[in-house]
Amino acid sequence: MKDINKEQIQQQSDIQEANDEKQQDDTIQISRWEVLRAYSTICMTCAILAFILIHSIITGVYFRSDVSFYGIHFYALCNGIKIAVILFIFVMRQVVFKVSGKKTIDIKKRNKMLSIEQIVTFLILIFLSVDLAIFMRQFNDINYGPITIINGNKTQIHWYTKGKSPSIVNVGSQVINDSKLTRFHNVLVDSQDFTYSVQDITTAQASYSLPSTIGKFVVMTDIHRNSKYMKSMDQDYDFNLLNGDYSSGGMAHEFSQTFRDIHQKPIILAVGNHDILTGGEVDKLILREPYFYQKIGQLGFYFIQVLNTNNIINSQWINKTKVDEAIKFLNENIHLSQNDEHVFIVSHQSVYSTGEYGSPEYFTKKMEEFLDSHHTSKIRAVLSGHDHIFASFKRNNQYFFVNGAGGGAIDHMLDFGKRSWSSPELSGPMPVINSKTLGYDHHLKSYMKFTRTEITFENGKVQYRVRDLEANTILTTFEQTIQ
Repeated sequence: MKDINKEQIQQQSDIQEANDEKQQDDTIQISRWEVLRAYSTICMTCAILAFILIHSIITGVYFRSDVSFYGIHFYALCNGIKIAVILFIFVMRQVVFKVSGKKTIDIKKRNKMLSIEQIVTFLILIFLSVDLAIFMRQFNDINYGPITIINGNKTQIHWYTKGKSPSIVNVGSQVINDSKLTRFHNVLVDSQDFTYSVQDITTAQASYSLPSTIGKFVVMTDIHRNSKYMKSMDQDYDFNLLNGDYSSGGMAHEFSQTFRDIHQKPIILAVGNHDILTGGEVDKLILREPYFYQKIGQLGFYFIQVLNTNNIINSQWINKTKVDEAIKFLNENIHLSQNDEHVFIVSHQSVYSTGEYGSPEYFTKKMEEFLDSHHTSKIRAVLSGHDHIFASFKRNNQYFFVNGAGGGAIDHMLDFGKRSWSSPELSGPMPVINSKTLGYDHHLKSYMKFTRTEITFENGKVQYRVRDLEANTILTTFEQTIQ
């Protein structure tokens, strides 16, 4: 009996040993690093996908869906974060590899984990490739132009080509040939009424004419390379005043995105803080001094620039030295417009604003002093941008417009002295509580909308119509009686 029991026990032991050997054949020695590598790859991919998703949502909100390309600075920041996460996980892997011991793992489980890792790695490469392609697309500048820019008593014909070439323009029967090879082409013509064609762009003849008496001009600002609203504009105006920030970083490919669809109407350009961030390329577009006077028909315009240009995200965005220079320029040159019927001051920075930046105290007070000392100088309005809203003010029968939403993302408006994110529309005077709310007692209307201002002259009156660019309807109209 005992022999039988021993035999059964031995058989059971043999069976157990065989099972153990079979199970051992299904396992291998594997480092803890190899286990964590698969899991960390999954975590890394989830992190990258999350950043791509968040990045897309934020840029979609920030630049709105109607903007073709991402903003380069914001895009670089988001991608920098993603790269930092990838590097962190890579370093973490190496540390784990150095300190981990050994363990056994089921072969099927190991192979499954490695398969997942390979699939995930492949997806990472696809997403990063797409991300890189989108990033590189920003630099895909194209030929644009020609555009005609009002420049003193002359007309500047400007166009851009991806490759360097000579500047050849047919003006009437005359051929103007500048053999210098360049991408930024500029030809000055001593006329404001002519036909022309540009050899690099098209052989078709275009007509240019600036009437001696202006009936209507339009003001758009802060387009930020989104030409959606410019290309859909009707052409029942004499010229278009673009009051700065038609780019995000002042680069050639951004100008091409703004001006590729512009109509063949005369334009005049002011400079915004974004347009001179990279320093230099905007000077190849605007052949003017920082401060200048321009007579157009019966109208006179003074262009000034008072913003810092080396830092757009800075509480000290006002350059006091430039403010002093601008006021000096205005005082010394106000006599140039003594024969003009209507005079306008053009400044990318606003005097008053219900937008994010508010009223800049130093500039606001200096401008009020200047306007009070020249109340008989026919100055009808100060035309501005910078804040991406529409806002209007009236002081001593002079209007102040913030028309900073021609294509760039809409900003919020700040209500009353609390300066809190608030209403999409404001009406009437508001209390002046601090320096940011200077001029609020002169407030008329503010909107969080894409707008342009249409200024017409008729029967001794100046009329300002504010157009909603999305609905293509008039939001409000202001009428100025000339005293």
